[in-house]
Amino acid sequence: MCNLNNTTDLQFVKTFQYVVYIPTFILGLIINLVALWILCIKSKKLIESTIYMINLIFSDIFLLFSLPFKIHADQMNGVWELGPIFCKFVESLYFVNTYGTILLITLISLDRYIAIKHPFLAQALRSPKKAIIVCTVMWICIWSASIPNYIQPDRNQKKEICFVNFDEFWERGIIPVSMEVIFLTSAVTVSFCSIQIIRTLRRVDEERDDMNMRTSLNIVSSNLVTFLFCFTPYHIAMLLYLLARKCYISEYLAPLRVFLKITQCLVTINCCLDGMYYYLIIKNFWKLEIRSIEDTNSTHTN
Repeated sequence: MCNLNNTTDLQFVKTFQYVVYIPTFILGLIINLVALWILCIKSKKLIESTIYMINLIFSDIFLLFSLPFKIHADQMNGVWELGPIFCKFVESLYFVNTYGTILLITLISLDRYIAIKHPFLAQALRSPKKAIIVCTVMWICIWSASIPNYIQPDRNQKKEICFVNFDEFWERGIIPVSMEVIFLTSAVTVSFCSIQIIRTLRRVDEERDDMNMRTSLNIVSSNLVTFLFCFTPYHIAMLLYLLARKCYISEYLAPLRVFLKITQCLVTINCCLDGMYYYLIIKNFWKLEIRSIEDTNSTHTN
């Protein structure tokens, strides 16, 4: 097993983290809280897409909650004063909600794909109750995966550390490989569903010249681009870093650790970029609501 002799981050990495994390934390909280308020207050009934969106918003909020503690730990090179149990909690919060976000985006893509490409099958597979069950099972599974983090011994007996020295994590390789498999499966699923949906919507838009179809196209496209932009670099970096820790490319261990730290920042940016998705969904929702009110008024007038 290849290890770094010095785990101190370069100053430019710490500066980069400050520049990315702090605006992400502030903007992300504002965007997600506003979106949550609109969906919970303005929505008259919960539908499948709304349920998945609310879960995605909570996942982003929980990830953002862990961010100040990760910033502190990174800037202090892992030195921690808030207790080992709380450290393990915020570590779990960060990683659990990272993959919660990935899986929820995948579920949203699958739900939209079934609704558009297989409308008759959708009647049997889609319902608000089933969406709640799926989300509940997903949360149970990914939180269960964090249990080993609580039962493993402290990583350093001399002083409390946090968000560093995951030697057992890299040595066994089971967890990082599982994370890679989850992402790869999700990336393929999201890409396939999005491409199929885009093709279908473009064909319909050409036939009808429908503004709602263009809005839906923008929603699907922005969702796919955001997903790949935020999560692909991090998983490439994690795979390469795992190979370096296994001594296959040990000469690149130090720069790959820097690359891993930088790409982690892109993962958190997703909490803000999801705002584009929320904006387009809510904008479309408002249009449909206004149209419904206008139709009701015109019916009463007639």
